[in-house]
Amino acid sequence: MQPDFEEVDVVLVIVAMALGGLSVVCIGITARQCTTDEVAPGPPVVALLAAFASVALMLTATAQGH
Repeated sequence: MQPDFEEVDVVLVIVAMALGGLSVVCIGITARQCTTDEVAPGPPVVALLAAFASVALMLTATAQGH
């Protein structure tokens, strides 16, 4: 039995929103670290990757017609 494409689209959107939220949190952590001049490389990289993944999932959901 194949999954309904509308359900898959909803899951893609939910995961994309969660990744977008993770990206925002990492940007906040980076901004806080910038005030103390101790920026670790982890949060900016995670923010960038999460943002790209979020956009890719949203474009996939859009291409599937959701």
